[in-house]
This record gives sequence, structure tokens and C-alpha cells, in this order.
Amino acid sequence: MKKVNSKLTNLLNSFKVGQKISIGYGIALGIAIGGTTIGIVIGDRYQHQAWEKRRHAQAEIELLHRLQTSILQARTHQQQLIPLISQPEEFRHEYAHFIEYEAITKQTWAEVREFVTTEKHNDPLHQEMMPLFIENNEAKLAAYFQQLHQVLKQIDIDNLDSPAEIAAAQELLLKFTNIDLAQKFDAISNELTDLVAISYQENLAAESELKAVDKLRLAIIGISILSSIAIATILAIFTTRAIANPLKRVTEVAQKATKESNFDLQIPVTTQDEIGILATSLNQLIQRVKQLLLEQKATSEQQLLQSEKMSSLGRMVAGIAHEINNPVNFIYGNLIHASEYIDDLFDLIHTYQNETSQPSLSVQKKSEEIDLEFLAVDLPKLLNSMKIGSERVRQIVLSLKNFSRLDEAEPHFVDIHACLDSTLLILNNRIKKDVKIVRNYGDIPKIEGYTSSLYQVFTNLLVNALDALEENQQKSKQIIITTKSFDLERVAIHITDNGCGISRQNQVKIFNNFFTTKPVGVGTGLGLAISRQIVAEKHQGQLICQSEVGVGTDFIVVLPITHQVIEKPAVLQATV
Repeated sequence: MKKVNSKLTNLLNSFKVGQKISIGYGIALGIAIGGTTIGIVIGDRYQHQAWEKRRHAQAEIELLHRLQTSILQARTHQQQLIPLISQPEEFRHEYAHFIEYEAITKQTWAEVREFVTTEKHNDPLHQEMMPLFIENNEAKLAAYFQQLHQVLKQIDIDNLDSPAEIAAAQELLLKFTNIDLAQKFDAISNELTDLVAISYQENLAAESELKAVDKLRLAIIGISILSSIAIATILAIFTTRAIANPLKRVTEVAQKATKESNFDLQIPVTTQDEIGILATSLNQLIQRVKQLLLEQKATSEQQLLQSEKMSSLGRMVAGIAHEINNPVNFIYGNLIHASEYIDDLFDLIHTYQNETSQPSLSVQKKSEEIDLEFLAVDLPKLLNSMKIGSERVRQIVLSLKNFSRLDEAEPHFVDIHACLDSTLLILNNRIKKDVKIVRNYGDIPKIEGYTSSLYQVFTNLLVNALDALEENQQKSKQIIITTKSFDLERVAIHITDNGCGISRQNQVKIFNNFFTTKPVGVGTGLGLAISRQIVAEKHQGQLICQSEVGVGTDFIVVLPITHQVIEKPAVLQATV
């Protein structure tokens, strides 16, 4: 062994300094390339597996979400048929919606079954829970639609001439709504909620696995780089201290950066030779890695938080709308019968009064006690008030259902006025009595867009306007909503308040992420940023703020009538 070491030493001593450095760099480079290649290959393998798991989990979430939404919509439209029995045209229109969602449900169910059959994954959800879910509920799904069609065949909607026939048809549909099969059909949606939650857990696990794989790959590459630097340092000892000392400093900083993940370190550059260039490059690399890690962390956390928040909001709102819809339909449907029964009772009383000229003293006394004449006038008014209240609740439920559609994949025609009215209805509890809402609706066409996203934009803008009015000490507080055609291809929506206004220095920052003038815990600084993203990127429109301190603020949403992909929106003129 000593002879071998002696021969190697003699061999190294026979080389020139430049040759020794070349050999050292060659060995170090070989180790770095080999280690990096191994790290990339190993990391790519595990990364591909983690990506596949995440893709699989996201595909499961998307399929199960679509299936749950179509089932809820089919059930809701079936229930909406009950109060529309006496309106043939509206009944047919609602029935057409039910047929549409029935087809979507069956198609999505087939996609889920094909997904379970063709995709090869060893997770319990895919191998056990989803096949069991399909096996347990496929027959229920088919039976529900089959029995409902059989019930509807018994109803001749065009020949319901009398109130009794209408009431009988409504009673038939009400009975179907409450049968055991319908309850089992509703339970399918609850099972889907559990499956979606498990899919989200699998997606989070895949995200964690991806991060672990990235760390593994960086560790292998870092080890290879450290090894090459260490070898080069050992060989440099046989040259001069002028080369060794700079390399030592480079090595120390590189070790701290990789081992301690301290990317605030910088290597002092004292020479202009190759080592100085290396130190400068490594400084830039450390800063770049630090910047990329910060950007990646902020983006990933924000996207995950926003996705979870909106998904949870959609499920919660859809569930609330569904739970409220059933009892409201029951109350609304029975108010008609109650009104008819009361009319019959009053007819009977009037008949008795006409037939009996002199009722007994006990009857007269009881009539005076209950104030029969007042009851005859006030009871119909009371029932009509109950009917108006039920109708208002139904409109709120419809607005909640529209708001909960957070997974729209394709644009469709949107009624801007209906969208604004529904948003105001949802925010009704925020609108105080001293705030006046003025609707200046113009003659504008429907636009192609995404309803739920526009709900989000209008909600953010109206909430900001209400917050501004709360800070305003004026007695007259108002929000003016104006819609008009901007040109032949675009429409403009103005949401104007007479609040405190926004300063010029803040106007240039209000659309930045996390910028807010509200107290800590009240504002997130994301509402206007997300709104501009929805308007500009999703609808190829523009969101503009015009404000004056002490006068008020006007937010202008400009949307194209036809949805199209535009690389850069046109500049809005000052005549908006």
C-alpha cells in the first residue's frame, strides 16, 4: 500500500500545477455530473410516481365533484316540478333541465366506472371504496330515474283542468320525493362528499411526496457538488495557498448553504481569476435558489388555500341550498291547498249564515269572540304574506345554488342583471337601512362567461363598497350600480359608492396581492387581486378603479360579449 501511495505521489509531483488542477477539476466534474445524473434519474423516477398519484387524485376529485353536482341538480329540478304543475310551459322547461342533468349524471357515472376499471392504482379508495360505491348505488341511481319517469307518465300536464287534479298531481310528486328510494338517491351525494374528502387527502399526500422527492434530488446533487469541491480542495493543497484559500472559502459557504439551507450567505470575491468567477456564479446561484424557493412556497400555499377555501364554500353553499329547498317546497306547495281549504270553510260559514236567519246565542257569542268578519278579511292576507315569504326564500335558495357552481369548465351565457340581483340578495344582511342601493340597468345583452366567477367579482366589489360606506360619516349613503353597452363588442358595469375614497398612492397598489388598508384580521388583500385576475385572464376584460378622496369610488368592470382568447386586452379609453 505504501508503494502504491509513493508511486501516486511521485506521479502527481511530476505534473505541472495547471495539469494537477486540470486533473482535480476533471475528477470533481466527473463526480458532479455522475452524482447529478444519478440524482436526476432517481428524482425523476420518484417524481413521476408522485405526479401520477397527484394526477390520479385530481382526476378522482374532478369526476366525483361533477357526479355530485349533477346528482344534486337532477334532484333539485325534480323537486322544482312540484309547484309548476299548474304551469305547463314552466313545467316542461323545468323537466327539460331535469332530463339534461339526468343525462349528465349517467354519463359521469359511466366515466367514473370506466376510470375505476381502466386506471391501475393500489390506493384503498380506487381499489375498494369506489368499486363498492358503484356496486351499491348503480342500481339505486337507475331505479330512481326509472320510477320518476313512471310517475311523470301518470301526469297529463296539458289536461289538468281542475284544482283537484292539480293537487292530486302535486301530491303524487310529493309522495315520490319522500319515498325511501329518493332518500337513498340523496344519500349518494353524501357518500360522494366522503369520497371527495379522501381524494383531497390523497392529493395532499401526493403533494408532500413531491416535496420529499425534490429534497432527495437536491440532496444527491448537493452531495455530488460537495464531493467535487472537496476533491478539488485536496488537490489544490499541492499547488499554492493563493489557490487553496479562496477555494476553502467557497467550500465553506457552499457547505453551509446546502446543509443548513441558509441562502442568505455570500462568498467574498477577492480575485478576478477563475475562482473569483466561480464564487460570483455561486453567489448568484444561491440568490436564485432562495428566490425560487420563496416564490414556490408562496404560490403553492396560496393556491392550495384558495382551492380548499372555494371548494369548501361551494360544498357548504350547495348543501345549505339543498337542505333549505326541501322544506320550502313543501311549505310553498301546501299553501295552495291551505288557501283552498280556508275558502271552502268560509263558503260553508256564509252558506250557513244565509240559510239561518237567526243563529243560536252560543253561535253568535262565539262569532263575536273570534271576530269572524275580521278573520274573513285578514286570514287570506296572512296566507298571501306566507306565500310571498316562501317565494323569497326560494329565490334566495336559487341564488345560493348559482353561487355554488365553482367548477365551471366552459363559458356560457350570463345574465349580468340577474347575477347582480342575486349577489345583492345574498349580501342583503350586510346592507344596512341607511344604505340606498340604486340600480341603473341599461339594455345590455347576455355575455359569454363564468357565472360563479362573476359572482365572486361582484361580491368583492360590493363588500368593499359597503366597507367604505361604514367608514363614511355622511347621512346619505348609497351604492349606484350602472350597466351599459361600452361598444358593439363589450359591456360596462359601474359599482359606485359615495364613501371615503382611495388615495392616489393606494390606487396603484390595490390590485397587488396581500395589499389591504383594513385592520389585521379583517382584510386579506386578495379580493381585488383575484377579481382582476378573473376579469382579465378568465374573461379577457378589464377592471378599473376611479376614486377621489372624500367623494367616492367607482369600480368599472368591462367584459366582452363574446368569449375569446386575447393575448393583451385593449386599452380602456377615458370615456367609460
